[in-house]
Amino acid sequence: MKPVTEEVTDAHERPAPAWSSRNFRRLWRGSAASTLGNEVAEIALPLFALVTLSASAAQASTLRIAQFLPFLLATVPAGLLVDRFRHSRLRLMIGADLGRALLVALLPVAAWTGTAGMPTLYVVVFAAAVLTVIYQIADFALLPKIVSEDQIVDANGKLAATQSAAEIGGRGIGALLVQALSAPVALLLNAGGYLLSAISLSRIRLNAHTAQPADDQPADDQPAVRVSARRELLRGIGFTVRQRFVRPLLGEAATFNLFNEILLLGLMLYAVREVHLSPVAIGAVFTAGGIGSFAGAWFGARFTARFGYGRVLLVTLALGNGAPLGVLLADQTGSESGLLALLCSIFVVMGIGIGIANVHAVSLRQAATPEALRGQVNAAYRLVSWGAIPVGAAIGGVIATQADPFTAMVTGAIGVSVSTLWVALSAVPALRSIHDAARP
Repeated sequence: MKPVTEEVTDAHERPAPAWSSRNFRRLWRGSAASTLGNEVAEIALPLFALVTLSASAAQASTLRIAQFLPFLLATVPAGLLVDRFRHSRLRLMIGADLGRALLVALLPVAAWTGTAGMPTLYVVVFAAAVLTVIYQIADFALLPKIVSEDQIVDANGKLAATQSAAEIGGRGIGALLVQALSAPVALLLNAGGYLLSAISLSRIRLNAHTAQPADDQPADDQPAVRVSARRELLRGIGFTVRQRFVRPLLGEAATFNLFNEILLLGLMLYAVREVHLSPVAIGAVFTAGGIGSFAGAWFGARFTARFGYGRVLLVTLALGNGAPLGVLLADQTGSESGLLALLCSIFVVMGIGIGIANVHAVSLRQAATPEALRGQVNAAYRLVSWGAIPVGAAIGGVIATQADPFTAMVTGAIGVSVSTLWVALSAVPALRSIHDAARP
């Protein structure tokens, strides 16, 4: 039986909740602090570009490309790094937090000294995103070593619910800070979140099974390392493509991310440049999405036992991915308040569906992937799914520039709704229990 870092209940008893693990609570606190800062930046960063630096539609698109291009370029090397130094994953996460805190703190300093510009913003955002890739891949591979298999869904649910709660508070706080003070001040909170995350993660104590052994170093024979790295990468990609549950999740995630980026870019440009919504109003829209995500992530697991794992995943995906079609009515609202009410309603429904689906999808991927392959498989998964984001940003920028932001917004909404077909036409809906996913 695979060892875990905390005590596990008897097989005939109900598994202990994830909160019973001290290490999980420390991981949760770090994730909460980091996510709160991230959500503040989700509002502050585009407004910093559009308002403080007067960025054009093309520059806003380039900023999003810089923010997510590392998920295309750095995911595979980061996955190999995480698996090769699998006993140093925690230290990789702490180092990534400290690096991101320093980089983000440079932006308000540059703004206050008059040296800020879009090229500087591109470089800083790109470098911070590289560290984010390392952090997230290490985090995905570390969680199953902190909690037992029976606690994974509970742990992911709590992490996802916390992320949604941070989205509720973070984007609202970010919008208020931008409105009352400035975008640079809001970015300082982002840097502080990374710093608090590093402090909390540094308190995690792993047992002897996960402590770093003496041979946890790259071999001196570099050609052998390169051969091994290629073999590991091919194994990860091959598993991702062949696994009947992971493959459709990957297709849905990549399609969703590509078109969701077009949707969000069009929405931001439409709201700021054409409708002239205030930062607080824009923050309210994203906060509404966070409320929906929190409700879905926190209570979604209760539906699984009654309706089946796969059915819940499919229905909630259809709900969340179909909600953005409501933007087709944006031009018919007739007033700013009507548009705000429509967008908030869309994001609440979208949040509920995606909040439930994300918990189930991440847990399904973890259960279906052997421990030794989790870093490689997650790297391959993110290479495609997150790599679609900069592609979507580029396409969205072209549509918004050549046509208009509303057209970009509608195009994104239609594409997001279609992404559900990947799961609907797969083996996932027939999955009754997550434990069935681990069977060959």
